[in-house]
Amino acid sequence: MSDNFNKNRIIKNSLLLYVRMLFTMWINLYATRLVLQNLGVEDMGVYGVVGSIVSIFSVFTGGITSAVQRFITFEAGLKEGNVNKVFCSSLNVIFILAGILLIILESAGLWFFYNKINIPEASREAAFWVFQFSILTCLINLVSIPYNALIIAREKMNAFAGISIIQVILNCAAAYLISFFDSRLLWYALFMLLASFIVRLTYQIYCRIKFPESKYHYGIDKTLLKEIGKYTGVSTTSSILQMISGQGITLVINWTFGVALNAVYNIALQLKNSILSFAMNLFKAIAPQITKTYANGELEHYKKLVYTGSKLEIFLIYFIMIPFLFRTEYIMKLWLGSSLPPYTVEFAQCIVFISLLYAAFEPIRTAILATNKIRNFMLIPESFYLLVLPVSYLCYQFSQNAMWLIISIVGMDVLTACLRIYLASKVSILEIKDIIKQILIPAILVGFFSSINCYFFSTFCHNNLFGLFMLVIINSLSIVIIIYLIGLSKSEKKLINKLIIKF
Repeated sequence: MSDNFNKNRIIKNSLLLYVRMLFTMWINLYATRLVLQNLGVEDMGVYGVVGSIVSIFSVFTGGITSAVQRFITFEAGLKEGNVNKVFCSSLNVIFILAGILLIILESAGLWFFYNKINIPEASREAAFWVFQFSILTCLINLVSIPYNALIIAREKMNAFAGISIIQVILNCAAAYLISFFDSRLLWYALFMLLASFIVRLTYQIYCRIKFPESKYHYGIDKTLLKEIGKYTGVSTTSSILQMISGQGITLVINWTFGVALNAVYNIALQLKNSILSFAMNLFKAIAPQITKTYANGELEHYKKLVYTGSKLEIFLIYFIMIPFLFRTEYIMKLWLGSSLPPYTVEFAQCIVFISLLYAAFEPIRTAILATNKIRNFMLIPESFYLLVLPVSYLCYQFSQNAMWLIISIVGMDVLTACLRIYLASKVSILEIKDIIKQILIPAILVGFFSSINCYFFSTFCHNNLFGLFMLVIINSLSIVIIIYLIGLSKSEKKLINKLIIKF
């Protein structure tokens, strides 16, 4: 078995990432509660607003993050790859980028802080230092990118999960410790900066001990710099287009139905992000092997990882999505309270379906990023998706019904996903007929029979917390059986049988 393609490592890393997700989710929830208690609503709002100035520029750092991860992972997949050259070149480029970002934030960012942000006079001095600490935190996180990328490329998810847990514990400790100080807003920003520094140092120490290729030296490979620059430019442009469409939808909803529907849409987006985080843990375990098998010319393993990974992402979403669709109103009331704003249920159901599209597409997206033929693949679909803005607005004009607005958004997501798959087939060895046969058909069959089963079970389960718990358990067991019978290929069933015998 190739070292780049290792099924047991995928399973082990997936389990580690799920443990990490469950732990960090609960700690983050508790930390948010502590921050609200110890800072208060006003100072918490100030911290969020000031931090958002720095976050605005994160769209420009997202491209370099994606580029560094891709090039380090690709080099790690080559038989005689020089990972140290890519690592050091990436780190030196990031040092330069950090310097440019510092100048921008201390000039344009500071102007925006003084002239465009409404901050209570009593909190203005503390807010200034929060801004400075936020800049330093941003730069520290930026410099951590190559170390983080190296750990993921080497598939050391135990370290990645462990350091992530350390980070959320430190964040929670920061929220707790400020209760002993005056000027809590200032101290909270300082503690968050210290937490970022400790995490950054932990990444560096771990990499220096475990990976000789992380030894730093000055120098930038010009050819590599050109490739990283092109990749970063395309990725950043794609992120900007995504930001325009995402924020544009929020504005269209605001212009048509007002802030009440904005709140409903934001709730639905939170739900989508939570569901995606559940499925993305498997993807994080698969993603490095997709890039590394492509880099080493192991194209059959490469395709197998993409098709199987995409299909399993869909199946994982089914475990949440299908019972959610049959108990949406009860679940939303359990989460938000008994009085739901109009269209909350409908928006939640539509957005959950969109999360299915996103999860299914991520392995295909990673497969194309591995090829570095990304310009058309990333820019054409994102440009096309901008049509969601006039389309959704026209749907409002003709119908005056919020349901048609969200349906138009779902429709544009489906069309954009189809366009992405078509473009993927043009720049890689992935084929549309294989995607239909190995991903789409099994997904439709499993979804259809699982939905019938869930509908049948829901008629017997009471509409209360115990009934919901029983529905989820019974439905999950039935989905496992259905996936095994009609959702897996023969080779996938053999692997499952071996694992069952082994354990």
